[in-house]
Amino acid sequence: MLWDALGITLPGMIACVGAGGKTSLLQSLAKSAGQQGRPVLLTATTKMFYNQVADFQPVVTDDYAAGQEKVVEALKSGKIIAWLSRQNGGKVLGLPPEWLAKLAAEVPAAYILVEADGARCSKIKAPAPHEPVIPAGTAMTVGVLNLSTLGQPLTADNAHRLDLVAAIISKQAGANVEWQDIARLAVHRQGIFQHARGTKVLLLSGGDIAAQVAAAQIAGYCKLAKANIERVVVTAGYGCSMKPLAVYRL
Repeated sequence: MLWDALGITLPGMIACVGAGGKTSLLQSLAKSAGQQGRPVLLTATTKMFYNQVADFQPVVTDDYAAGQEKVVEALKSGKIIAWLSRQNGGKVLGLPPEWLAKLAAEVPAAYILVEADGARCSKIKAPAPHEPVIPAGTAMTVGVLNLSTLGQPLTADNAHRLDLVAAIISKQAGANVEWQDIARLAVHRQGIFQHARGTKVLLLSGGDIAAQVAAAQIAGYCKLAKANIERVVVTAGYGCSMKPLAVYRL
């Protein structure tokens, strides 16, 4: 199961950063939680599409007291619920990180799943200095990068903040993405785990049989780099259907 593959054993706050599968990861964890009776809050410190949280009884309010009352009641009943602050058309804005830190202390038995980074539907990224926005008290940071970029040219379509990505991997736009590039984005000081809190787990989405060798090489690179990444998880599938294919414990 995805929960087991990530090594999630205790309630707490889990922040998801990077690109190419963050929302799918959170949706899949939330769906699985419903089958296991785990109380889960799905939220963000950035923007999401409303349809990404529509199936999780979303509360949309920027009044902490009003939102907290509804959310705590649901969580103490073992339910899954989403909480966002405002809606603008098809998008919703997440919550201030200090709200989530406070809420985590109020409901210690809950799992709080936070989309803490934006990527504009890209497959890989490097964060700007202010990204990601990870709440204090986060127990695990899951960094996502998508293996489907391997062998593809590096462009603004597949790489969010292309200039920052190019600087980290020392390549120009148009060059093919290789496994070493994915690994560098994971271990670099200004890579996807910038500002990470708690245990660090690298999730390589978009996996398949052909990508297994590259995934193993990335895991080996991360181990040699001593980047304090606890494990590398390879997944396939999107939306609520993300499944683990392999786990490398570092």
